[in-house]
Amino acid sequence: MTTNTITNTTTTSLAVTSTSSIPQDHLTVKEPYRIALIIIYSVVLLVGITGLFLMISLLKANIRSLTTIAFLNLMVAHFLFLLTVPFRIYYFASLQWHLGPGMCKLISAMVHIHIYMVFTIYTIILTLRFLQYYKKTQRTEFYRRLHALGASALVWFLLLLIMLPLVLLQYGQHKTKSSESSGKSSESSDEKQCFKFQSMLENTAVYVLNMILSIFIISVSGLQTCIQAIILHAMIRKYGQACRSQQEFWVQIKNLIFVLILLTCLVPYHLFRLQYLNNTQDLHAINEVFLAITGLTCFDMLTFTGKNVCQACWT
Repeated sequence: MTTNTITNTTTTSLAVTSTSSIPQDHLTVKEPYRIALIIIYSVVLLVGITGLFLMISLLKANIRSLTTIAFLNLMVAHFLFLLTVPFRIYYFASLQWHLGPGMCKLISAMVHIHIYMVFTIYTIILTLRFLQYYKKTQRTEFYRRLHALGASALVWFLLLLIMLPLVLLQYGQHKTKSSESSGKSSESSDEKQCFKFQSMLENTAVYVLNMILSIFIISVSGLQTCIQAIILHAMIRKYGQACRSQQEFWVQIKNLIFVLILLTCLVPYHLFRLQYLNNTQDLHAINEVFLAITGLTCFDMLTFTGKNVCQACWT
């Protein structure tokens, strides 16, 4: 009887140990979400690389134009993000991370940096074009090409100088009391996991900052959508069927593409994030899917190069 009891106890303890050794992502990222994440990131990587090659033709344009400079900086933002996408595909395919916590934090933070860079550049481009439409600004070029390249280099230098130390030193540092008291076994298990920094949101300052950023992006995107709708409506009323022969109309159509990308890729994530911030544990897997959808902003490079590609085909 004693032998059977000991055997049962040993078997139970081994089962508990084997279960606890399974990374938590096996429990939170279910199979449908894993497949969706792998497919989305694979599409993002394929389309993004194709768009980058096609965007090289943009380098032949007027490099002093503010809009062209904004496009080139957008291309750099996409390029840096695409460098991290294979690591995400690898992790969600294997659910094992062997590249260390520092690399995990950098890869995890890069997708958020990409979101804010894309949103900022979109806002700059749309604002410039809205001002041009309302004749509030005339000159939208730098005086010299070197000035344009220098301004872009300064922006990226400041961004990397500020963001990289914060990411490597602070991102993911906040831990719950339960995780602090779990011991060495949980630490070794955590080292094999990645993209699970929702405990940071328990910090009030981080929570408030995320709420403010989400509300700000949603509000600005809604404002830009209203302005674009007003402009298109005014042009259609003014020119009627002849609006399609107006160059300004097609400029506004390109603006509309930016707005649609904002509404389909960035706004849904931030709308969902308002709910996710209050229920991080249960909504972690769905949040990862919405986060992956933000990477589809890389499709914008195909819209930029569409005209040039068509011209090359005809010539």
